[in-house]
Amino acid sequence: MKRFSLSRPTIATLPVQPPPAWWLITRRELRDTLTDWRLLTPLVALALVLPLLVAAAALALIRFTEQVELAVQIIPFAILLVGFLPAGFSLILALESFAGERERNTLETLLAMPLGDRELYLAKWTAALALPLIGALLSQMVFGVTLLVFAPDVALVALQPLRLLLLLVLVVIMAMVMVSGAVIISAHVTTVRAASLLSSLILVPLALVVQLIAFLIVGNRWDGVIGIWLGLSAVVVLLVHIGMRSFSREELLAREEIRKPWFGRFYRRPRRQIAWFGGHPVWVVARREMVEITRDWRSLTLLGFLAFLMPTGLTAAIYAISPQLDDPLTLAPLIPFAGVLAGFVPISFALVAALESFVGERERNTLEALCALPISDRQLFMGKLVGTLLIPLLTALITQHLFYGLVALNFPTLYADGMSLTLLGQMSLMTIMVAVALVSGAVSFSIHAGSVREASMMASAILLPTTAILQAQAPYFIARRFDVVWLAIAGLLVVALAFLRSGMQTFQRAAIFSRSREEMSLRRMWSVFRRFFNEYQPAGSPLTAYRGLPFSPTRFYRHEFPALLKELRLPLLVSLLAAVGGSVFGLTLARTLVLPPVEQALATLAFGPAPSLFLVLFIFANNLRVSILSNLLAPVSLGVFPFLVPATVFAQIGYVCGRLFINSGGSLSDPLLFVSAYLLPHGIIELPTFMISAALGLRMGAALLSTPGDFSVGENLLWAAAQATKVWLLLIAPLVLVAAIVEGLVTPLVIRLVY
Repeated sequence: MKRFSLSRPTIATLPVQPPPAWWLITRRELRDTLTDWRLLTPLVALALVLPLLVAAAALALIRFTEQVELAVQIIPFAILLVGFLPAGFSLILALESFAGERERNTLETLLAMPLGDRELYLAKWTAALALPLIGALLSQMVFGVTLLVFAPDVALVALQPLRLLLLLVLVVIMAMVMVSGAVIISAHVTTVRAASLLSSLILVPLALVVQLIAFLIVGNRWDGVIGIWLGLSAVVVLLVHIGMRSFSREELLAREEIRKPWFGRFYRRPRRQIAWFGGHPVWVVARREMVEITRDWRSLTLLGFLAFLMPTGLTAAIYAISPQLDDPLTLAPLIPFAGVLAGFVPISFALVAALESFVGERERNTLEALCALPISDRQLFMGKLVGTLLIPLLTALITQHLFYGLVALNFPTLYADGMSLTLLGQMSLMTIMVAVALVSGAVSFSIHAGSVREASMMASAILLPTTAILQAQAPYFIARRFDVVWLAIAGLLVVALAFLRSGMQTFQRAAIFSRSREEMSLRRMWSVFRRFFNEYQPAGSPLTAYRGLPFSPTRFYRHEFPALLKELRLPLLVSLLAAVGGSVFGLTLARTLVLPPVEQALATLAFGPAPSLFLVLFIFANNLRVSILSNLLAPVSLGVFPFLVPATVFAQIGYVCGRLFINSGGSLSDPLLFVSAYLLPHGIIELPTFMISAALGLRMGAALLSTPGDFSVGENLLWAAAQATKVWLLLIAPLVLVAAIVEGLVTPLVIRLVY
């Protein structure tokens, strides 16, 4: 008989230890983030797509210059950049850690948890840091793996282990700095809007630190990078200590939202009253929005601080740099560009008010009163747009012209050489176009967002491309090619008009109310996508028109694809115009630009590549990568990336043909020989395939701007994505494979035969 001892309890009688309370809070935050696709989508895009794009751009620059040693300077900064941008999302999660709980009426439940103030603070800090930090490290890993796979020679030169480790821990420290500061802000404000406005006090200094690190990396001053890492580590310790010491539940509960107007005449007015406003309905809503913005002293203080800090800081930088230059006038071409950057910083904070223009009203329970106004939907949309645009735009113009004035007073010779009255008007117009494009896109996104947090996550889809466009203009400012700057202004105008059209067409008060009651379901999205994928119906057809047919490749090739091509007439025409425009641009550029690497390649045209299966696999992988990435980024770029694919390909063809025509003394035989040998064998298959792929991407980009029939914006995007996926699997991928086989095995033989 088995004996049991009372002094030795069995495993079944041991009490189960519950998880600590701080882990319950952290797990709840992580679960809420992981189950919301709107929060995960931009983070995954930044972690997976961004490093691929940055790696492609860095490799293109290195291959173009034919200087592999340049990778020692470019690649480390690129690794830092692809990690810093996803880590910046920690601000969005951390800024609403306590302020968001207050707006969602869950703060009392959170503070009732049985744990100390410091444990509660650290739980929120850990939850806000975890996912963005994972995304940042994953982005850096994808970047490194991409280099090792596609450019092992560059990776072996640039990826030094100790420096790579330093960059990894530097991104970790930067994320901790952002989270620590953001949680302190969230614990001492009452609204998410106020927290977002104050986030610039963290993001702007860190962005300047990233620029400083870039200069140190280029100058090979890694001791300075180590010093910055040590300094940021000390800042993290200090911010965490301040946050835990200043955090108090009693003060957090006792803090009430008191936002009285700062101008006396409105002290006697009740909050959010609309009836006393007069004038046009658009101006009624706009003035109401401006009063709401000016009620918050934080926003006014921050805008005033930026309006003074940016011009004086840039002027001080000129004072510091000028004595170190042999000719100070070399800074003159940068004066117009610096003014645009000075105005862009206040404009970027217009996103805060614009992104929560409608979704914020819903969370504050004031949407019903706003939508009850006896005005049309378009007037309500335009009123919100004008109200959120005017104050930041005026601040940006004041900041910009204050900088130009300080330069004119302190450096008159520099100002006279770099600026003119025409340039002053052009730079002001560019600032206006940037503001209109940013705010109109943010207001349009606010219509479809389910919460302020989701709207803030969508901000990257507007802010990052706009910042990239501005940074891409820097070389043209330096070269004084202001004709190209006019093209950028025209492009921003087109984007702004597209957002305005999309917002006015898709804004419906009834849809906003129904959206506030319905939660987006991934299961429903998959069901709708599968219905669009299995059976083709014209865009705009209601879901009840679908008969529930199973997927049939035979039906697709015989009936659905011809009908889809008929519906894609306009995108196909746009892709054709992109190809024609790219060819003309390449031919024109060949007359004025001579690239030594291209000239060397043209001199060895008779010695083409040897046919091999490795070449087939490389071409197939590269073409698939271009097709997939351009279509994936189509909704974010509003179709710009798919448009650039045929434009870039045919611009390269046009440039090569133009250089051959010039080098041969005006004879057409060399360009025709090049086209017949290098392009015709596989181009008959490859080029039309890319035109169809570009058309599908353009249709996906246009899905956010216009909704046909009974479609919502989400259904329109799902329809376009389903058709693109079906065509890509059944047509584009097989044709790309056939074209790669021909290019890798047949084209080299044709080159040897012709030449």
